[in-house]
Amino acid sequence: MQTHSKHLKLHTPEQKLVRRQSANLGLTERFVSIFAGGILLSKGLKNPFKSTFLYGAYLTYRGFTGNCLVYEALGVDSRKPQAINVRGEFIIDKPCYEVYSYWRNLNNLPKSMKHLLDVEVIDEHLSHWKSNALGSLLPIDWNSEIVKDEPGRLIGWRSASGSVLQHVGRVEFDETPDGAGTVLKIVLSYHPPVGGVGIGLARLLNPLFESLLSKEINSFKERIEATRR
Repeated sequence: MQTHSKHLKLHTPEQKLVRRQSANLGLTERFVSIFAGGILLSKGLKNPFKSTFLYGAYLTYRGFTGNCLVYEALGVDSRKPQAINVRGEFIIDKPCYEVYSYWRNLNNLPKSMKHLLDVEVIDEHLSHWKSNALGSLLPIDWNSEIVKDEPGRLIGWRSASGSVLQHVGRVEFDETPDGAGTVLKIVLSYHPPVGGVGIGLARLLNPLFESLLSKEINSFKERIEATRR
């Protein structure tokens, strides 16, 4: 009996730890899953082997256990806010300060990036942007505020409160080893909506966003390298 008691004491905490680690759904998503699962179960009771009942059973399981197998496969935990980063690094054959100055004059950017329709400079730090990066049928616009400006080295910004596209970003300008060119590093960071669904979708789309960023910066590179001093 003593040995059996010790055996239980050793394994119970471990089992509880596994259960805690398997939960990857936030409370709101769990309630929604239970509610939607209940509706589908009630509709599919007459045909329990049809997809309606099976989807309902899965959603109910998802809600009660707090575990989503799809999120688990994607490495998503919707209980924790997660930022998605889009990064790029480019070599531009122009001196650092020249590239910085060209970028800092925001009016240069729409004619240098294909999907950027317009930038309206409101004051030294605030500007209004329009883009068709999501397609010509779905243009988006937002206000952006420059929060850090180190001449010749770095520009940091964030979308203003109330903007549709909530994000922060920075662009760094570093000299190439020979001092003749610029290593341009850019990072965009945003929090996807819709909990784990948004996180999973954003991760799947991230390669597409990075490809789009690469095309835009290469367009910028071609434009600035073609300009004369």
